Amino acid sequence: MLPFIQRPQPTPPRSLPDPGFSHPCVTNESQAPARRGARILTLLQLTDPHLFARGRDQLLGITTSQSFKSVLQTALASVPADALVLTGDLVQDASVAGYRRLRRLLDATRVRYDCIPGNHDSLNAMQQVFGTTETLPVSFRRFGGWTLIFLDSTEPGHEGGRLGATRLALLERILMADTSPAVIFLHHHPVAIRSRWIDGIGVADGAALLACCDRHARVKALAFGHIHQEFAQQRGGYLLLGTPSTCLQFKPHQDRFALDDRAPGFREIQLHPDGVIQSRVRRCETYPERAIPDAMGY
Repeated sequence: MLPFIQRPQPTPPRSLPDPGFSHPCVTNESQAPARRGARILTLLQLTDPHLFARGRDQLLGITTSQSFKSVLQTALASVPADALVLTGDLVQDASVAGYRRLRRLLDATRVRYDCIPGNHDSLNAMQQVFGTTETLPVSFRRFGGWTLIFLDSTEPGHEGGRLGATRLALLERILMADTSPAVIFLHHHPVAIRSRWIDGIGVADGAALLACCDRHARVKALAFGHIHQEFAQQRGGYLLLGTPSTCLQFKPHQDRFALDDRAPGFREIQLHPDGVIQSRVRRCETYPERAIPDAMGY
């Protein structure tokens, strides 16, 4: 049994008008459609792969292309997936070739996927390779009886994130449109995780985001990347879920940058027809590489 069970309150969704803003979220419609119906839907969240143009390049001792492939293969072998969600820091070196590498790997799965940017991503290169089928700073789509919401939390020129009044207002508007259960995905963490160095580069206006979610019972979870470690916290009626990177891991509860020796991983999220959500982290324990233990940053 998966942990973090939460009880439902779904009702049929209503349509939402297009507010017409610009957003680099990538939604792939070309693959096989998600299997739907009155059954459990499974999302696989993968985050912070930090790929390079060259497949052999490493980030602090981790060959990120190989670690991503290993995690992706492990994830897809573990459970039949209805969709993949990638929550940022997709490519480390801002290269078009890096995004092409990522797209080839994702397209080969024949599973629908959504990608959002992180602070290390180049939006121009990302859009050049993937294009954009969603054009909102806060993108959403229906997924069975659920709504998936994708936030771009990046702030140009900053490692930390910020949503700002426009994105928060649009999120509020989406959440007010119906009461179907919703999961929100973003890159940066909106809540402190007790690591001082990385808590300083989370979502600067995270409190405003959480206040928005507090007002809407339909929100069942916020899932994010950026922290390169597992995190789970209950806040009122919803969950805050941080997910390990597909490459190197950060050591929890540190004042300064420090690497962990744990294996790369991903998050499995199960969405039930009655609005219950279940989630767990899985790791690719057989992956042989570990990061340089005394690295001071990247």
